[in-house]
Amino acid sequence: MPLGANKAAIMGTSGVATFSASGGTETTQGSYKVHTFTSSGDFVVTGGVGTVATLIVAGGGGGGGAGGNHGGGGGAGGLRAITGSSVSVATHSVVVGAGGSGGTGGGGQGGDGNNSSFNSIVATAGGGGAGGSAAGRAGGSGGGGGGGNTSNGGSGNAGSYSPVEGYDGGDGVSGTQNGAGGGGGAGAVGAAGSGGSGGAGGAGVANDYRTGSDVTYAGGGGGASGGSGGSGGGGNAGSAGSANTGGGGGGGAVDGNAGSAGGSGIVVIRYPA
Repeated sequence: MPLGANKAAIMGTSGVATFSASGGTETTQGSYKVHTFTSSGDFVVTGGVGTVATLIVAGGGGGGGAGGNHGGGGGAGGLRAITGSSVSVATHSVVVGAGGSGGTGGGGQGGDGNNSSFNSIVATAGGGGAGGSAAGRAGGSGGGGGGGNTSNGGSGNAGSYSPVEGYDGGDGVSGTQNGAGGGGGAGAVGAAGSGGSGGAGGAGVANDYRTGSDVTYAGGGGGASGGSGGSGGGGNAGSAGSANTGGGGGGGAVDGNAGSAGGSGIVVIRYPA
């Protein structure tokens, strides 16, 4: 569901909008001006003082590599949607976090993603999925990585944000080549493994700031073997998280297979045109 819209007009004393800015890919969606950053850059406010709605998604964690056991799915990048963020005439840095690397074959831990930020608002990276029998990494405020054949899925939201930025990863099943847990998503926990099957990544969260229609971001990666990625760009087991969604990478399934990389994040800034 949409996380809300900034409907308040940015008006000068004459009743005419005075706010103006540049940066990123600029589009108009209905009555809104939208700036989309798929890589880091600057949001340059050249006129007025206004309030913008902002979507910030961090990079997803990479999936764990397979050793003697399957690799866990990477956690989704943290997602924050802020309906009212004041900005002044200045150059404001926008940071879009990269996804974490997949864990190396032989049981390497998936790499954590990277934070995204704008206007002192930070979305925290997803945690890397467990390699082999290790525990999934905590994701700060992002989704926690799935556990690989262990009862230790990584913790999700460690901050005091509401709504939660990301949820816990699922636990793996103890025992050689049993199912690994899915990575946590921005909207739901990752599923635990079951028998020899990996858990699905947690679902992401829909937001309409970029296109005017719902787009889902920040799904967790699937745990090996066979776990599906969460809605919102989470990679299936053996597949990378989708770019500019913050999706977690899928875990590696066969001994010696690497885990897959997490997807990069995105920053969207919107205000009345």
